[in-house]
Amino acid sequence: MMTSSHGLPYAGALDAVKRIESALGERDAARQASDSELDAAHKEAERLLSEAHVAGRRAAEERRVALLARARADAEMIRSGGDAEARQIARQVSAQRDTVAAEFTALLLVEEP
Repeated sequence: MMTSSHGLPYAGALDAVKRIESALGERDAARQASDSELDAAHKEAERLLSEAHVAGRRAAEERRVALLARARADAEMIRSGGDAEARQIARQVSAQRDTVAAEFTALLLVEEP
């Protein structure tokens, strides 16, 4: 039977088992550390994604507000132009009506020979 200097059989095997257990412990610790890092990275990615969604919604809202403001300004300009054109047409119609009325009145007042 094989004995070590301590008088224990298979002392080398015991040392090998201890080294294996130590390596497994280190591996488990490394795995836990990497799992921890991965979890932290996932949380950071989720946070960044959430911030991106918020920023996107905010930008869309700002763009919507700007588009509505521009559309309102365009509509007001169109209305103002239309109102001015309608007033001009009304003045022209009124002037032409006055002219027609004057011409018609002149025809009615003409004495027949």
